[in-house]
Amino acid sequence: MKRLLLAVTAVLAVAGCAQNFDQGPEGQVTDKVKSGKKFYLVVKPAKGGDEKKFRVSKYDYHDCNRGSKYPKCVDD
Repeated sequence: MKRLLLAVTAVLAVAGCAQNFDQGPEGQVTDKVKSGKKFYLVVKPAKGGDEKKFRVSKYDYHDCNRGSKYPKCVDD
């Protein structure tokens, strides 16, 4: 019983650490910015308009390189 309780607690702790940020516009990654422990991507929208800077998880930050297509780079 203790093992089951520990397993459930561990799963909930990991799930609680997940970061959910709003997804940015589809487009091309033009820059990556790290500010302390916060990670941002700058994307030029495919439909035109000004570049948009938005916060992402550290995993998305590391998965998306300059010049890659967002959000596809997150799914690769």
